[in-house]
Amino acid sequence: MVSAINSAISGLNAASKRLENSANNLANQFSTTTILNGQTSDTPYVPTDVQQVSLQTGGVATVTTPRSDATTPAYDPNNPQADANGIVNYPNVDTAQELVATQIASYDYKANLKSIKAADDLQKKLLDIIT
Repeated sequence: MVSAINSAISGLNAASKRLENSANNLANQFSTTTILNGQTSDTPYVPTDVQQVSLQTGGVATVTTPRSDATTPAYDPNNPQADANGIVNYPNVDTAQELVATQIASYDYKANLKSIKAADDLQKKLLDIIT
């Protein structure tokens, strides 16, 4: 029973990480500058993706990686970061995709909570049988 609960807890942690990651990507989708060591840099925010991997011992872990196509060019001549042609590199964040990812993380979180409840109920029933 304990391993089932531990696996579910690792699933809760993974779902939380994926939700946090999507929220961070959404919050920074228009960030054309970043702050590095207290200094503003003209480098746009680099969105990240979270991969969930199964562990041999049970449960899951997450790996966060920078998105391969980190930016997408857009015409925005009024942006201070625009080049001579009015092109700005915005972070490559698709709002719809990130919202779907948050929903999936929410469903995964709820499913893992139900797994913990089921394992807890089984333990209680086992103790009732023994006593």
